[in-house]
Amino acid sequence: MPRQDDPQAPSQNDEQDLYYSVEQVARRLRVSARWLADQCRDGHVEHVHLARKRKFTPEQVQKLLDSHTVKPAEVREQERGHERAVQRVRRERAQQRR
Repeated sequence: MPRQDDPQAPSQNDEQDLYYSVEQVARRLRVSARWLADQCRDGHVEHVHLARKRKFTPEQVQKLLDSHTVKPAEVREQERGHERAVQRVRRERAQQRR
């Protein structure tokens, strides 16, 4: 066990900075903690699961942000895909009415 006066021993603050709680990450990302916990439970978000608690390293938080970052070209493609889907639904509804 490291001594209290040992400069190489990690302080309690250092250990706390290693991991963020679901609530802390959710607050930083401005999403609900419930949504984030559900994403973890469903395996969509990388996280650390220790002692029945979900925690995040800074790198995992960055990966989460990167995975949800939308590039401009992707936005245009998504909008086109949405427009096509709307047109398809309208055609299907029109055919059902006949």
